[in-house]
Amino acid sequence: MSVLRTVKRLGRNMDLIVSHLGRQLTSRYEVTLGKVLMDWTSMYFETPAKGTVVRFGHSRDHRHDRPQVVVGLSVDQESGMPAGLTVMSGNTFDVTYFEETFRQMLPLLPEDAMIEFDNGAYSRTNAKTIDDAGMGFLARLQLNASDDAFVKAHQDEWEHVCDDMYVLRTKGNLGRTRFIFLSEDRRSEVLRGYRRKAERDYDDMVNLRNVLDKGKKPRRKYRVSNVFVDTHLSYRFPLAFASREEAIDHAVRTMTSGREGIFVLLTNRPLTALEALTTYRSRNAVETAFRDLKHGIDWRPARCTCPDSIWGRVLISFLALFCMSMARFLYPELRSMTAETMVSELSSFSFMVHRRRNGLKVRIFSNFGRVIRALHGVKPPAWVPKAPGQAALDAFRRSGKAN
Repeated sequence: MSVLRTVKRLGRNMDLIVSHLGRQLTSRYEVTLGKVLMDWTSMYFETPAKGTVVRFGHSRDHRHDRPQVVVGLSVDQESGMPAGLTVMSGNTFDVTYFEETFRQMLPLLPEDAMIEFDNGAYSRTNAKTIDDAGMGFLARLQLNASDDAFVKAHQDEWEHVCDDMYVLRTKGNLGRTRFIFLSEDRRSEVLRGYRRKAERDYDDMVNLRNVLDKGKKPRRKYRVSNVFVDTHLSYRFPLAFASREEAIDHAVRTMTSGREGIFVLLTNRPLTALEALTTYRSRNAVETAFRDLKHGIDWRPARCTCPDSIWGRVLISFLALFCMSMARFLYPELRSMTAETMVSELSSFSFMVHRRRNGLKVRIFSNFGRVIRALHGVKPPAWVPKAPGQAALDAFRRSGKAN
């Protein structure tokens, strides 16, 4: 019960705790928050929907059968440190949620800050909110009909940016710059996916036709299995007499929309195409943070019901993420480590106190990994890779930090 009360108490003070951490990042660790990545995800619960927070909504975890909350995360691009956390009801859309996340971060942001987010949070209202605050933004948008027409009209004017990337540049509303990027590698990958799907579908078509020719029932996936529904299905095979390659080529052509490998970035700052692309690619930091939360720290499943407990449960996971990110930030040698590896090493570290007959206490440390060595400032000898645990232990003892 004391644990539950502590979780509730943390939840009631979630905003104060997160704000304090953000202020410490800017004042003590000089995290500038010049470019902030904002994104939102869902966290489902193994309890019935209850109250005003846990509700059914669009599930990023593909668990539409479970109620959830929507969690907003703000991450500093340069340091990778999470600086903001918000929690709202599970049926809240990103475009509505943006204002709450932005309002939380506003006191910490410098005047020339840039906010980066995806299409789900973009709206003219949200863009105007950022403009009114005097800050910049970079957002990825969905292609629309005007983009299709512009690409078709300027098909021969693609400018090379880097590697396989090409760009068309146009002006949007209110003087904003609209970059239309084309990735040749991504386009080829999507087309290969179309072909693989067409090949699978052709083989299924052949099997289905053979079953029907034998007078048998098709597989359940090709018919309605609801006992309360009376159906009469018929099947046509318009390309049955074409060769396999001809039929697959035709199917790929019908699936191709012309948008393969193309995406749009919109900004209110005077960025070059390469700057906009490089800035957007840095969004991997917030995606990594969500992956660490869901798989490394494993914040699911949650069984809380009251709002304070829910906020406290999410905050505990956020604090664990904050500590891991701080370790990576302060110790560059840990930046390549995944959350799973860090958790595994910290879990295996052990400490034992041995009391001798003369009353002397001997402290024994074991299972030293890279995380423990970095946190204790131990520099292992060159031969550590052959026996990393024992070498680090010897170095730790020689440093005089253990009795």
